[in-house]
Formats: sequence, structure tokens, C-alpha cells
Amino acid sequence: MAHDLNELQTRLRVAGMSADDVQWLEGLGWSDGAVPPVRSAQEAIEYARREDKLNAAIAELTFPERAESVEGKLAAAIGARIADWRDGGEADED
Repeated sequence: MAHDLNELQTRLRVAGMSADDVQWLEGLGWSDGAVPPVRSAQEAIEYARREDKLNAAIAELTFPERAESVEGKLAAAIGARIADWRDGGEADED
């Protein structure tokens, strides 16, 4: 697993993900189920940036490979959190 984790981190760095963002993902234990809800417009921007970088890291994979990858699962979970916030959170910001 450590070898896979090193490869994952390398793919993310090549895709342009910052060390802070990689550390954030590490704090989640690389688990899509651990992505917390979005709480603010600024956080939504940060989540979208992370989602973009995760997707960039797996752009060369087939759709099924993306869905199976750690990056794909995390990107989907982050995207879902952004959508949840947009559906119910934006009104709270006003």
C-alpha cells in the first residue's frame, strides 16, 4: 500500500496539486466517505480546485478505471459535497 500511496501522491503532484491539498486528502485517510461538507463559498472554491486536480491526475484512464481509482472516488465525493452545498448552502450565505 505504501508503494501505491507514493504513486498516488506523485500523480497528484504531476497534476499540479499543492502539498497542502495532498495533506488535506491524507487527513481524510484518502477516503471518499470522509469528505466533510462544504461550509462557505471560499471552501467551495477550494473543493472545486481539488476536484479538478484529482480529475486531471486520472485524465488518461478509461471511465471504469477512473471510477475504481482513489482519485476518482475522491473527486466524485468532493463534487457531491459541492453540489450539496449549492443546493442548500448558498441561501445560507446571503
